[in-house]
Amino acid sequence: MSSTPSAAQPVTDRVARADTMLCADRQFGDSTAIGERNLARFRLGLTMLARHDDGAADVLRETAAASDERLRPLLYDPVLRNCFEVDLARLDSGRPEPSSLAPHLSGHAATPAADTSSVTGPCEALMRPHRPAWPGLGDAWVLAEPAPSSDSGPQEMLAERLMQLYRDALGDNRATGPVTPTDEVLTGLRDGAELLATLLPAAGAGVLGHVTMVGFTHRENEEGPLQSMSGGDPLPSTVLLAPERCASPWLAAESLLHEGAHLKLFDALRTGSVVKNATEQVPIPWRIGSWTVIRVFVALHFYVHLLVFRAAAEAAGETVRERFGPPPPAEDLDEPSPGTPAALGGQYRTSEERARYLAECVLSLPEEALTENGHRFARWLLTALRLVDEDAPRPRDRDAVTTRRAEPGQPQEVAVPGRAPQRVAPVDACALPGLGQLVVSPARSARMHWLNARSWTVYSLCDGRDLASLHTAYARAAGLPAGSGEVERQVGDSLRLLESSGLVLQGG
Repeated sequence: MSSTPSAAQPVTDRVARADTMLCADRQFGDSTAIGERNLARFRLGLTMLARHDDGAADVLRETAAASDERLRPLLYDPVLRNCFEVDLARLDSGRPEPSSLAPHLSGHAATPAADTSSVTGPCEALMRPHRPAWPGLGDAWVLAEPAPSSDSGPQEMLAERLMQLYRDALGDNRATGPVTPTDEVLTGLRDGAELLATLLPAAGAGVLGHVTMVGFTHRENEEGPLQSMSGGDPLPSTVLLAPERCASPWLAAESLLHEGAHLKLFDALRTGSVVKNATEQVPIPWRIGSWTVIRVFVALHFYVHLLVFRAAAEAAGETVRERFGPPPPAEDLDEPSPGTPAALGGQYRTSEERARYLAECVLSLPEEALTENGHRFARWLLTALRLVDEDAPRPRDRDAVTTRRAEPGQPQEVAVPGRAPQRVAPVDACALPGLGQLVVSPARSARMHWLNARSWTVYSLCDGRDLASLHTAYARAAGLPAGSGEVERQVGDSLRLLESSGLVLQGG
């Protein structure tokens, strides 16, 4: 006897597919891969900083050589991550200064731990009492007023920096310390995390892993009370919430998804740019002024996650509803800014409308405005969006974007006799063979360069051999016909990238 599928079943299937898709992309969705790339960036960054700071070189290099288990609590510690990014920014701007990170490293990375599963980050060790944010779902902890040891100057310095970053993130240097959560608030936070991981086992659980510290705070400004926010460079790996957001597991889950998705994208974009012109602007009809293209991507990334979450909430079964209560009606977004086209025309008041508009903005960008990663990011997001909003625009055909054939008049890479591409030396590098990526920094540079498998192969062959031999060797390594146009294109594109990055010089 056959049964008729329920009307909710197709929705449930689409939600499950969207949830899986949001974690499937190795560059932007797979949290494990994102974490692996960030650890590689951390190691190489520490090595780069050591080149320019003789006084701190030993501790920086010792830390760079530590195991992943020792490095991870350091990389995702709010203060240490902030210091690391500040030091790299100074180096990149040509004004290296004594490392602000090094004083916080002594005694943490180089000391072996008998049980690496219990390694505690420096700021976490200052919390009294220590409160896990969501036991069993991740290692995040709840911010409290730091309690450094009275005889520990380094701990006092760390505690002072943490509270200064907290005040800076709130934009108020006179702000009081974090709110101490009640047992009810902590229960609401943990229930929200469990609900998020239950509704979206892949994407929901994944974003929680990008959160290290959860703080509770009250803040009022001209836009009203703070509901939630996530830290970027100013307060890395951190989510700040109004305690009221934990009054309901559904509110807490949506807030954690919102801010956790921002932190996940922040980590992903650290190891792969998506736009070529960081200052290009896009008009936003519900806001006064325009947004940069990267901000459009960040907003679209959030809306896609939000719509998948709301679709999952609508399709939630009785078991979920009995445990966490029924989902509340979806909250309308804030009204468009007064005087904007959206306010005058009564448009763009829902998440769906805004997601579709942002998707159209991405599709309307000229192909050359985005990097290869940017095109990949757009296809991935738009494909996931279509699973929960059939009226959303379709992503472009993949081949039309990623396969760029040489056209008449386009420069070709010509095998000039005597031309011999040569890798510059010395360099520092960190290989990620499982991801098919190599991150490289020449010793005289303050920049990191991420190579995909194709560029990595070409780079490895730039050993002084002539260009014709390089083409032949690449064809053999890539399994392509020798002398084919595809070999010419792939080698030519990779060489242009490597030369413009200063990784390869043309000899001969």
